[in-house]
Amino acid sequence: MDALAYFNNLKSQGYNDDAALSYTNQHYPDFKLNAVANIENYDNWFYQNFQQIAAECYPDDEGAIFTISSITNNGEFIEVIAHSIPSIGYDPVRYDFSVSNGIPSLRHTFTSGPNGTWSPFFSTGDSEPQPAPVTLTPTTQSNSVYQAPQQVQTPQSQQMMGQYAPQQPMMQAQPMQAQPMQAYDQQGMMQQVAKGSRSKIVTFLLAFFLGYLGVHNFYLGKTGLGITQLLITVLTFGIGALITVPWAFIEGILALVSSNFRDGDGLPLSD
Repeated sequence: MDALAYFNNLKSQGYNDDAALSYTNQHYPDFKLNAVANIENYDNWFYQNFQQIAAECYPDDEGAIFTISSITNNGEFIEVIAHSIPSIGYDPVRYDFSVSNGIPSLRHTFTSGPNGTWSPFFSTGDSEPQPAPVTLTPTTQSNSVYQAPQQVQTPQSQQMMGQYAPQQPMMQAQPMQAQPMQAYDQQGMMQQVAKGSRSKIVTFLLAFFLGYLGVHNFYLGKTGLGITQLLITVLTFGIGALITVPWAFIEGILALVSSNFRDGDGLPLSD
């Protein structure tokens, strides 16, 4: 992945220009956000959008007319020097623009200082206004240079032109992902409702202490087995307990540890 692709990937994840540039420079130290091959191709964009950009910077000076005197690419920023009529109190003002995805974006403002120096200047309005981009018309550049600017649109224009259609399947996929979870929950609820009310522990205790009389099977609703164990013990005057006691003990152990042990209604025992 080249530096520009890495930078644009960070931007698509929601990073602003400064954060995306910082991360990109960690891997590509020589990468510059504002490398512009030919500044003349951006002249039309600035002349058509600059009045709106400057007016948003100075909402207290409504009605001021801003005139561009020069546009220069210093290798890092595109410097736009402009005058205002009437004056906003500082004249001239320098506006530094960075270029992201082929569209200039205002980054810093400066006022003229002594000896031709520039001092940082903070506007009272939006420090990063976002005017509606104007499609750039290349003069001598190749088509590949301007593929990104021609593809860039504001959210408003994309919505009007219906270019957000690729996102619709993603929005529709969310309910489809939720359906297995709902089905799973519903299955879980069905399993909980289908469990019997008879307890594993109660069954084990009855089988351990009174199993030779079949009491645990009467509790489970297995009346036939309960009567069989009771008759074996009673009719043999207790001698049959040699059979019914281990028999009941084994049933009690199975009821306690086996998940396949069922009561007389065919339902699993509750914990």
